[in-house]
Amino acid sequence: MRCRIAAVLVVMILVASSATGAEEAAVTLRLWNSDLFSDARTSEHSDGLGPISIVGARNGAFSGRVIVESPAPIKGLRASVGELTMAGAELPSENVLVRYAVAWDRNSGRYRPGGLDILLESPPAEVPTSSGRAMAAVWLTVRVPHDAKSGTYSGSMMVEAAGLSPRVIPVEFEVMDWTLPATQDFRTWVGMIQSPDSLALEYEVPLWSEQHWQLIAKSFGYMKEVGCRNVYIPILCGTNFGNEQSMVRWVKKGEYEYTYDFSIMDKYLDVAERNLGTPKMVTFQVWELYLAERSLERSVRTEEVRAARQALMGKGPRVTVMDPETGEMERVYLPRFEDPKSKTLWQPLFAELRKRMQRRGLEETMMLGMVSDVWPSKEEVAFLDEVSGGLPWASHAHPGRLQGKPAVGNKLLHKIADMGYQAHVYDLGYQVNPDESRHYGWRNPALVVRFARNGWPNSSSFLQMRLLPAFNITGDQRGVGRLGADVWYVIKDKRGRRVGAVYHRYPDANWRNLDIENWVLAAGPEGPVATARFENLREGVQECEARILIERALLDSAKRRQLGDELAQQCRELLDERQRAMWKSIWSNEEELNSLDVIHARHPIEAIWHALTKEKGKELPGYWDGIARKMRSEEEAKGRVWFAASGWQARNQRLFALAGEVEERLGITEDEAHSDSP
Repeated sequence: MRCRIAAVLVVMILVASSATGAEEAAVTLRLWNSDLFSDARTSEHSDGLGPISIVGARNGAFSGRVIVESPAPIKGLRASVGELTMAGAELPSENVLVRYAVAWDRNSGRYRPGGLDILLESPPAEVPTSSGRAMAAVWLTVRVPHDAKSGTYSGSMMVEAAGLSPRVIPVEFEVMDWTLPATQDFRTWVGMIQSPDSLALEYEVPLWSEQHWQLIAKSFGYMKEVGCRNVYIPILCGTNFGNEQSMVRWVKKGEYEYTYDFSIMDKYLDVAERNLGTPKMVTFQVWELYLAERSLERSVRTEEVRAARQALMGKGPRVTVMDPETGEMERVYLPRFEDPKSKTLWQPLFAELRKRMQRRGLEETMMLGMVSDVWPSKEEVAFLDEVSGGLPWASHAHPGRLQGKPAVGNKLLHKIADMGYQAHVYDLGYQVNPDESRHYGWRNPALVVRFARNGWPNSSSFLQMRLLPAFNITGDQRGVGRLGADVWYVIKDKRGRRVGAVYHRYPDANWRNLDIENWVLAAGPEGPVATARFENLREGVQECEARILIERALLDSAKRRQLGDELAQQCRELLDERQRAMWKSIWSNEEELNSLDVIHARHPIEAIWHALTKEKGKELPGYWDGIARKMRSEEEAKGRVWFAASGWQARNQRLFALAGEVEERLGITEDEAHSDSP
């Protein structure tokens, strides 16, 4: 396998001298192969340019890339590829996508992602220099049809640029004999947040215009590809998600008497179902922390936030009220939930919501939101439990309260209402050495996932985004949540710098360091586009699905007997090998890794650090000391280099091959394989 071919093509081009403009100097335009996750800025280059080599499975999407570098701006970069073929079969050209990875500009905001991250769908007119050089990556992504034949397909990609004669690069794609489930049958949970207001502001289109709906559809389409299955419906306006309007418009009939306009909510769910698929969780946002007196002391980022909340003390939930004659919108504060008048406002609303969701077959997906570090009061929970008919709540918070609890009947909210979903930060469980024990977070009955706060998904390496789902499903979590999809910074200052996200418009609803400070999509010229982090996450989820299929067979005694000892042993050895390689990508000392079993913290490397110091007595500097930060950065850099050279692609080849062999040995049809997906 040519898993990672580091190579370079040197081509002489002429550019104007920056010193006088009178001289011409020869400079080099270099191309080399790279895996999807290595840091292109530090790649070593050798002679020649090898084939792009990709391994994948049916019904998935898999990528390869080539780096392009020049000391001068890169102009006229473009690439093309035709169909990939083998004897008696082909992968059609429409299934092969070429994109151009460029870096975020310096004005992209506080949590600007690093690396060649934005995947443009059309060639950039020019790639500018930064720190003395221009860099881009040509990404080749193949969507493998559901009915593709297994085998090795061949083709070529042509890359051109100003001053560069067209260069033909061979492409080899090995399709393994296994078929991924449909993305909405994935067992790995990926919870993303779509932001209609971000798209409206970014592309300067009216809310809920036809152009706006097209942009929303594109975001949902990307979210579908990683198996996202949640939708958020704000019944309030000005929430932590940054929505200017509530999706249900309240239409006033008289004092404390309203009817409801569901047209926007219905259209949003229509667009979601067409482009995302059937949701597994639909959260209706009916509570926000500015309603709680405790919010004056908790989750306060600035004095501006405190003052904004102070001004709302005593007010009830805010909603968008529509004048039925003029169509004009007004923000109105309803009576507080404790007020007896509230029941006649909210009970009819929930009755109609249930009818509409039932007609869609989505009544069982309904949840209430949103619990953060600040909870609604006992009285508020009791009221909303009554008028909603006992719907469970969703929570995005620091502490984890749902772990180890039953999915139904946990009554975690004041012993009144269930918590049905939690994305949390603290005390996440990870399992290091499979010889000590094995954990299967993907089969946790409660929907508990990791919330990677403070912009981690933006600042993380591409490799760690790829491994993010695997770290969790081999631990105690079902996956990841509270990932921003298109929630990039859209608010700009007078100089055009991106300084805020849509929720910054509503300081009373800011959640301090629980705000959504990450995004896995980017603003393309004509709509949201994917990022390199998104594509690595997607491939990581696909790998998890193969793992889960194999583990389900190993954990069922009857199915394991059907596999036979030899195949079962091969499966177990490969899964354990993958788990060890995952941990070695962040910590190089194998002896120390082998000494650890289940460890807990906010994320894997912090869990290692705390376990070694507190449980094993290893002397390490304080976790937040400067020297500790440097050590962690060096460990992760070493881990990326090691992982890239460790045969990761060969491990994927064996993983998909074994998944196919397990299905064949058990005689499992696709419907049977995924019949109990969550």
